[in-house]
Amino acid sequence: MFARPLIGLLAFILALMPLQANAADDANEIDLKLFGENVIQGWDGCSFGLWQHNRNPADDRYAYVFFAPIPDGEALPGWVKIGDDVIEVSRVDIGSADTGMLEPFRLYRDPDARLTVMMEIFGQTRTDAGIEVSDGRLTFLRNDKFPFAIRVKGLNGCPNAPAEDAAMEPASSGLSLGAPLGHDSLSSVPAPVLSAIATEAPECDPQSTAGYSSAYAISDEVTLWEVPCNLYASSGSSVFAVTWAGYPDHATLLMFPAAPGMGMNDYAELLNASVDPATATVTSYSLDSGGDCGSFNRFELVDAEGETVEFVLREFRDKPACDGVQTDPAAFPLVYQNP
Repeated sequence: MFARPLIGLLAFILALMPLQANAADDANEIDLKLFGENVIQGWDGCSFGLWQHNRNPADDRYAYVFFAPIPDGEALPGWVKIGDDVIEVSRVDIGSADTGMLEPFRLYRDPDARLTVMMEIFGQTRTDAGIEVSDGRLTFLRNDKFPFAIRVKGLNGCPNAPAEDAAMEPASSGLSLGAPLGHDSLSSVPAPVLSAIATEAPECDPQSTAGYSSAYAISDEVTLWEVPCNLYASSGSSVFAVTWAGYPDHATLLMFPAAPGMGMNDYAELLNASVDPATATVTSYSLDSGGDCGSFNRFELVDAEGETVEFVLREFRDKPACDGVQTDPAAFPLVYQNP
């Protein structure tokens, strides 16, 4: 009864807003973040949760867009995350489906009335676990920001709690990469990638290289780019960046973490990089001019908070003494390991 006027009003508001979000400053964009255990804090009871349509909270560390606990059968206000802030939103519409299912349209708002979340449920099915949402959309409206819409799936119900030992295990990244798609010219690399390199890694000079680059599909929407950085006497370096199909004017340069206790900052330039698409890992080594000492790193690409990815250091090996005996860098003495 009340939903139809609300839909018409919101459609009118959205029609007045700029459609070219990619022409706006970052300050005009809603910094929506995906979240997981870092926000829901291990809640395993009944809940109403919606996650990004191509993720699964059982497998991905960061998947949720909306989460509301349901203790004693009554839903509490939901949680969303924007930037570093977890924001509580409560229902403000009065509609009712009267069908035993979720209403096809809901509105949520934070206590300060600065954030409105418009929830649309397109597909839902009742199962033993509750009501499974097979297709939905959340649209976020915030003062002085462009609207942000995201497709979701979810569950309103009481899934079985995981076994205690399984609950203690961190979820694996589960990432793998598509086969490399080679490019023989920097002209094939998206301009936002080259712009991110110039801004965030100015010491890199792709133009001084032959320009051979590779692209690896992380999903239908996200691509990892390896771009040559610098050429040295006996080695070369690369940098890595991520692009999103839905945001053609944006790219993020990925950083590589240094081993703990080394007193080094994260860095972007990786020497002698080698990518293993099946495990989403990248190895790197650096050798002394004699080739008998140096270091070795192994990094893994994992899901990160928000709709992005990051590299984590899994292994660091170092052979500081140059003894004239050449050894495979992957067999250097182990200094740090993060399984």
